[in-house]
Amino acid sequence: MNPSDHPSDPIPNLTSTSQAFPIPGHYVPGHSKRKLLMIGYGLLLFVLGISHLWTPLRLLAFGKRAKAEVVSVVKTKEGLPDLILTDDVQIQAKLEPHDRSYVFWNEFQFHTDKGELIQVRASVGSQLKPLYTLTDPDGLPTTDLVYYDPAHPKTVVFPLIISTWFASGVLIVAGLVCMLIGTTLYYWSQRPIALPHIQTEK
Repeated sequence: MNPSDHPSDPIPNLTSTSQAFPIPGHYVPGHSKRKLLMIGYGLLLFVLGISHLWTPLRLLAFGKRAKAEVVSVVKTKEGLPDLILTDDVQIQAKLEPHDRSYVFWNEFQFHTDKGELIQVRASVGSQLKPLYTLTDPDGLPTTDLVYYDPAHPKTVVFPLIISTWFASGVLIVAGLVCMLIGTTLYYWSQRPIALPHIQTEK
């Protein structure tokens, strides 16, 4: 029988596989949408970190600078009234070295450039013990650098307190890393990658 008598029968393409994966072979990673989602997730983390740093950065750039003095420590716990501690002896007696449910907040006072006395609480608290005692090793009042908004002096940032930057910094770095990895993976997702040819013994 002549094969031309059956033109409707498909002729198998024996070279299709070799054309799709020519020697030494190529691999296309694909999954472009997943890579885009990774980039979007990284961008979200980055924006979230920047949003948390917006006020501190704005105050550093445009705010007024002052020296703030620690005047008290407030010991708090959910469900209990706040306890205000006004000397280091009280503070030492009220430390909680084994109970992380308590939070200690430093209260500061500073004078604005107009002479107004402002009292504020540090933006971050500390478990187990306060960030600052009321006096330094020399017996002088403990002070820290503060930047405040001249229009709203109670809006402040303490730039030397590491916790002010830590959480937001982690979000920003994680977002940048996520975007970098996602962008790299997306770039190669539709590009064929040559695979090494493995010699086989006959």
